[in-house]
This record gives sequence, structure tokens and C-alpha cells, in this order.
Amino acid sequence: MLASNTQQLTPCPFLSIIRGYHDPKSPQKNVGEEYIYQEKIFLNFFQIGLFETYHFLYNECIDDEHFKQWIIQLKGADFYRQATLKFNHWYADAGHVTNNRFVSVLSETQHQFWEKNGYLKIDKIIDAQRCNAVIELIIKTLGVDMEKSETWYNDHQLLQGLMLQLYQHKALDDIRNDEQVKSVFASLYDSGALLPNCEKVSFNPPVNGDFTFKGSPLHWDIDFNVGPTYYIQGLLYLNDVPVNRGPFSLIPGYHRQIEAELQRKNPELLIEELKAQNLAVPVAGEQGDLILWLQSIPHAATPNLSDIPRFVQYLSFNNF
Repeated sequence: MLASNTQQLTPCPFLSIIRGYHDPKSPQKNVGEEYIYQEKIFLNFFQIGLFETYHFLYNECIDDEHFKQWIIQLKGADFYRQATLKFNHWYADAGHVTNNRFVSVLSETQHQFWEKNGYLKIDKIIDAQRCNAVIELIIKTLGVDMEKSETWYNDHQLLQGLMLQLYQHKALDDIRNDEQVKSVFASLYDSGALLPNCEKVSFNPPVNGDFTFKGSPLHWDIDFNVGPTYYIQGLLYLNDVPVNRGPFSLIPGYHRQIEAELQRKNPELLIEELKAQNLAVPVAGEQGDLILWLQSIPHAATPNLSDIPRFVQYLSFNNF
């Protein structure tokens, strides 16, 4: 049972607003860009994942108090208290941020590569110990024994294709809150006013005679009702990922032509054309390497043809 002092916490009126938009009995169909942005920042401040939040709201949530207690159970009363104060201040100030200072950690060569190719790989930004801690979390969650390959293909309710909807653990927080990681994103956003997204992880076991590749084909993560924006996606290789271990792949430089191409064809036809052209290149790497790419870059995971699984943690930030 939660301590009674949680009843004395500062109210967060936005809880009711979110519930109104995601009421399973009458969900909002016409959601404006302003609310979408506010909801993202709410999730950032409270460090809760989109999937787990929506699952709770649509399947379990009774009222605002239930929503609050769910977050407290996930994050703790002290975290909830601080997140509420910070979010309420941001929300009341209409999202105005006075301090966006940062120190650029990228070289001119890295910036030029980014501008030309729309992606960047930063070597060994996270140490092996923290990478291994997340690997241990993933294999424990899935019931995997690395010495017994037959356990690599277990079903799990949180596993969707390659994506494991796992958000709440110190090992994940230790990486998503890393200052060096934030500094890289800040250097590319040209802003220090960033909050980490509470992102998922990925588990990509080797294909074999009984298991086919479960990843998505070449795609964008873009709302084409809005169109491409300057949004940076990222992932961290938690173990070594040579070219045969299902590396991330992308079409370099496509951000420089996507607007013109979208004038020619709709996104569905365009992505099929790009798949047929086989333009994606793999980005192999080592444990602790960070890969970042613009959302306008077509990308995909690839089949794992090696003898051990590939492990990934996704990383991204929102401007606030």
C-alpha cells in the first residue's frame, strides 16, 4: 500500500487532460499538434513510456487518482513530486525555457558528415558495464539463456517483432540520462533544452530454419500529415554488431531529397520504390556505439545471420 503522504502531493491537472484524450469510452479523434507536443513533454518529465502509458489508460485506468498512483508505483513518490513541479512550471510558462546552454562535443568533420549523410555514429560512448547491465535485463525479462539457443525464441507479452516494450529500470535510466549522450544530441539540435524520451529496447536473435526475421522493412517514423521535421532518432549497440549480426541500415543523404521526392509520389509508393532500389547500407558497430539519424532518413533493422543475438537500446530526446 502506498504511503498516505502521497495524497498531499502537488496536483497535476494535465493528468485529467491526458485521460480525456485517451478515454477508451470516447477517445479524441482530432488531436492537435499542440496537445501532441504537450503530451510528449509530459512523458519526458515523468519518464514513462508511450506504450506502457497508453496500455494503462485504455485497459486499466479508472480515474485521475488511479493514474497518479500508477505513476507513483512506477517512479516513486519523490520522483513524482519533482516531476509534477517541473512539468507544472513548464506548462504554466507555455513551454518557455530560459536556459538552453550546452557545450558542443562534435568536431567540424562530424558536423559535415551529419549534414551530408543525415546520420552519425559515435564510437564507444557508453562503457561495457552499463551495456551489459541492459543486456542482462533483457535476457532476464525474456527468460533467455545465452548458452541455450533454443531459449532465444521465447514468446513474451512485451515483445513485438524485435521491439521489447521495456521502459522502467535503473540500467535503462543510467544510459538514457548519460550526459555525454545528451551532449551529442544537443550538439546536433543546437540546444541544451532537451529531455530524454523513455524509449524501448530491441532483441534480434539469429534467423534459422524455424525463425524468420521479425523486423520492419525499410520505413520512416514520420507523421506525413505533418511532414518531415528536424527530429533525431538514435540507438545504442549493447553488444558488438558486425555486418552479419543484424545491423541498423539506412539510405545516407536521403534527407536532402525527401521533400522533392514527396512532391513526386506519396510516401507509401515512394518507400516501395526505395525498397526495390536496394539503396540501404548497413551501419556495423561495436558495443557502446551510438547511431543517430534524422527521421527523414529511410531505415530498417536487418536479419541477424550470426550465431548470437543482437541487443539495442533506443535513445532520443525532445526539445522543451
